[in-house]
Amino acid sequence: MNEHHVTRETRTVEFKEQISDSFLKSVSAFANYSGGKIYFGITDDGKTIDIKNPEEYLLTIENKINSTIKPQPNYQLDLTDDNVIILTVKEGLFKPYKYRGKAFKRADTSTVEVDHLELNRLILGGSGLDYEALPAPV
Repeated sequence: MNEHHVTRETRTVEFKEQISDSFLKSVSAFANYSGGKIYFGITDDGKTIDIKNPEEYLLTIENKINSTIKPQPNYQLDLTDDNVIILTVKEGLFKPYKYRGKAFKRADTSTVEVDHLELNRLILGGSGLDYEALPAPV
């Protein structure tokens, strides 16, 4: 039974056949912006593949996030009946969320590093300020 009903990748949805460190960039992007979901065990064209030892996968995903994303994002891991792992990342309050010292954002279905100006916006957003509200130098 297919519980996830997601058929394609979007700005807030990503598919991963297996765990590779590239998913951590998306965790950074989702935590920095509007949140999102990563489905492990689904091919790019939306087909479910059987994950062997899903509990081991869950632990690996959790360890990778906890050891590489700073500060730690708010996320949840779920396992569907057909062994698809759904990682839900919520937009965080303590931006920027960085993976290996870099902050990321989603650009349609890909994840890219933010530029310097955008990083400053994230830092200010995490401080409860925004760029436009800063006092201008005289």
